[in-house]
Amino acid sequence: MSRLARIPAARSQRVAVRLRQRGFSLPGLVVALALSAMAAIWASGQVVQRIEDAAARAAGVWLTQIRLAVTAVLARHSTILAQGDVPRSEQGSPLFADPLAPTVGELRGLGLLPADFPDRSALGFSAQIRIARSQACPGERCRMDGLVYSATPLIKTGTQTPDLTAIAAVIDAAGGYAGAVWPATPGLVRGAAFSFANPLASGGPAYAPGTLVLWAGAGTGGPDLERYVRIRDTRDPQLQGELSVASSAQVGSYLTVGARASVGQSCGVSSGTIATSAQGELLTCQSQVWAPASGGFGGAFSLNFPFGCNRSTVNPRTGACSCPGGYTPVAVSGRDDWNEAMGRTTGYVCVR
Repeated sequence: MSRLARIPAARSQRVAVRLRQRGFSLPGLVVALALSAMAAIWASGQVVQRIEDAAARAAGVWLTQIRLAVTAVLARHSTILAQGDVPRSEQGSPLFADPLAPTVGELRGLGLLPADFPDRSALGFSAQIRIARSQACPGERCRMDGLVYSATPLIKTGTQTPDLTAIAAVIDAAGGYAGAVWPATPGLVRGAAFSFANPLASGGPAYAPGTLVLWAGAGTGGPDLERYVRIRDTRDPQLQGELSVASSAQVGSYLTVGARASVGQSCGVSSGTIATSAQGELLTCQSQVWAPASGGFGGAFSLNFPFGCNRSTVNPRTGACSCPGGYTPVAVSGRDDWNEAMGRTTGYVCVR
């Protein structure tokens, strides 16, 4: 073959190679675009699901704070609520418009929730609170249970079906105190640790399936917080033993002393201890003898020489011709003349 014949053949081979290497095939491009779209849709779905899960967990924490506030209400006022009475402030005004259905705003006003605590959860629903009093109230077997409901059920968007995924996320965030009205048992509100009728009480509202519920309770199964004295407690603690105060004590009203003693009577308590006489006179223990708490006058007496106290006037505070402990006798009267029949009498006043 001549050289001129080989040149066109080599050029045609190079052109064929370039044609085979140019661009993508249409089926391959379609598959690549489909996979990219599927990955984008899946990724966006994951982001949306994470956002919804975060909102559900935040709603669970929000409900938990309300449950803790209801628990505090039951701890403070369960005795009053068990008797069917209305808890009141120190000024005597009711704390709740309906004591068995306190509101989030009322809990905020009592300081049981932060002042800026939101009225709605991250999922957009508000809360309703109900307190149930057992038939044994008031009594030793009385139970007070509080339930915090979501005001609206959690429903899948565009349907009437409860969103079980969101409900599960809320329950997980709220711990073992959360439950719901489940579609299979709409007549109950159930959780891992509780089960109540739906509605909670006769004539009360019945909540739809998908409604979230958190439980708070106070009764014989929990600690009896009423036995403990609290700050600003308005009850009379009626302590049965001694009370020691390391610093000063202030009494805003009257002070009554129940101990009784008599002037001149021996006292076996520490000096400065206070008692009262049968006439209501305030006495203090002074040098192991009960004496009037006020003034420096310790009574008076007269003493005869040589006949002693037999012909003299005794001190009414001691019952003898002497001064109470801590007092000093000062002679205030007497005669210089003396005779065997009458003797000589000297009068004394007890001072300190």
